[in-house]
Amino acid sequence: MNEFQQSEQEVPVMIRPLRVLALMGATLLGFGCTGSIDSGNVPIGPGGTRPGAVVPPNSKPDPGNAGPPVDPNAGKLDDSTATPGAAPLRRLTVLEYQNTIRDLLGVDASQVPVEGFPRDLDSQGSGYYTGAKFSTGDDAHALNKSAEAIADLAASKLAGLLPCSPVPSAAAEQDACAGKFITQFGQRAFRRPLSAAEVGKLTALYKAQRSTDVGLTFEQSIGAVVGAIVQTPYFLYHWELGPNAPKKDGALIQYNPWEMASRLSYLLWASMPDDKLFASAAAGGLTSPEQIAEAARRLLADPKAKDAITDFHYQWLEIFGLRDMPKDPSFADYSPAVADAMTTETKEFVNSVFFGPKADGRLETLLTSNHSFVDENLAKIYKASVPGKGMQPVDLDPTQRAGIFTEGSFLATKADAGDSLPPRRGDSVLHRVLCIELKIPDNLDVPPVADPNPMQTTRERFEVHGTAACAQGCHNLIDPVGFAFEEFDAVGGYRTTENGKPINSASSFPLASGPVTFKNAVEMVNVLAKRPETQDCMVKQWLRYGLRRLDDQGDAASLKALQNGFKASGDLRELIVALTKTRSFTHRSLSDGEVAQ
Repeated sequence: MNEFQQSEQEVPVMIRPLRVLALMGATLLGFGCTGSIDSGNVPIGPGGTRPGAVVPPNSKPDPGNAGPPVDPNAGKLDDSTATPGAAPLRRLTVLEYQNTIRDLLGVDASQVPVEGFPRDLDSQGSGYYTGAKFSTGDDAHALNKSAEAIADLAASKLAGLLPCSPVPSAAAEQDACAGKFITQFGQRAFRRPLSAAEVGKLTALYKAQRSTDVGLTFEQSIGAVVGAIVQTPYFLYHWELGPNAPKKDGALIQYNPWEMASRLSYLLWASMPDDKLFASAAAGGLTSPEQIAEAARRLLADPKAKDAITDFHYQWLEIFGLRDMPKDPSFADYSPAVADAMTTETKEFVNSVFFGPKADGRLETLLTSNHSFVDENLAKIYKASVPGKGMQPVDLDPTQRAGIFTEGSFLATKADAGDSLPPRRGDSVLHRVLCIELKIPDNLDVPPVADPNPMQTTRERFEVHGTAACAQGCHNLIDPVGFAFEEFDAVGGYRTTENGKPINSASSFPLASGPVTFKNAVEMVNVLAKRPETQDCMVKQWLRYGLRRLDDQGDAASLKALQNGFKASGDLRELIVALTKTRSFTHRSLSDGEVAQ
């Protein structure tokens, strides 16, 4: 294949000339790449079920099975038998796009407009976002508008972007400077060296803008080149192989150094590589596990890693959009500002687990710590006191709050406008913490839950599930987990009674490692934090986030090695570094129709 392709034929729609480039549309459309890429090699399950181990409706986990023993080689990563599948084609997410422009131009990410961009989607069934397709005229207009603003930003910061200083005044010197700029800036934007053909097309574009027919200044012409570059597929997509043919490593393709530089930076920074990563790639590094791990540790120690770590946890918890979720006016202390504080609390809490002198990086801390961050508005929901304005570190009541799943961001998102919603909270914990995926049978008769009744608690209303056919294998797992959170109302406030009746959060449910029995959410998360199912699931979640696809049998050896290592270290930061060394992260299979050297 000789053209950059995607099954939806979006690329010709996507690449539009800027208003100052109306005569250069054909030049922009000339950028292409060799080979084709699977746009989605792992489908979502029947009925829209989430990916992962499916629990049949009539199955019962065996509480007597203590699970597999810890591997005696735990901590040693050996996944030489892993055969990862083809890599899905994916566009930069909105976060990645803004961060990449930030680092490419040296501007604030908030200056990068993304209004009208299609929303990021979980197009691969992994549970984690990829950038959505630009497939409509409105999408193309939004991209074009953003590119125009980026071109203006570039023109305003030209002195810091150009390889020549001061900016030359003679036309010949300007042309020479533009040539160097195209090669150097283009490499950073495409995240790999440009081919001679690409340099030639961008140079022709620059010269066209300087021609008497268009008549742009040197600064405007450089801005136009930047605007064109950020609309090309090589900037917008994770495909740093470029027009080069992939090289085989046995039956698989090993990502080349330039590709690995970007895989590391987008996993750990949600942004483009820095100069050190580019230098390593240019020197042929980032090929051995030791080189990759060393680079990963450096990136993880950098403050920019906070963006990616936060992004993972926001997606893992599925808490996007909380600000726009309506809540009953009876919650007088709740407001959109409180919703913002809740998501900020989660960000600050996660950062405190991963970064700083007191950070231990442990899953148990993430799931059970009562240390958090609140402002004066959120403090009213938590019935806590804060010493000043803005987000402040606090120790919350340990009998009421324990870890990330007792924070308002999760509790309010997984609730209705006015009531808690036990099945929603329970289902989220099952599939995000335990990787238990429930396939809902066709034509299953699920009894309706009664409307809120001032004579009943929410639990009493939902216990109707326990006597129905949907209980076996489904609600007998979902509801008990959800009932654990009944001490929290629809906005995450703690309560001991509902409609004049005492709250009952006690329950139990079976796992392979033994039954989980608890009186409330605090007890439940403390039990789950120590269970092998939770540890193994967290590894799987990070693998899916890193690959942005569903793991399959070919990834089993990588997954097992990571799980064994995580049991030995217990440190999420070490898990992330280990992930970057797996064959599932460093290799892929050929896509259909792709030719390798």
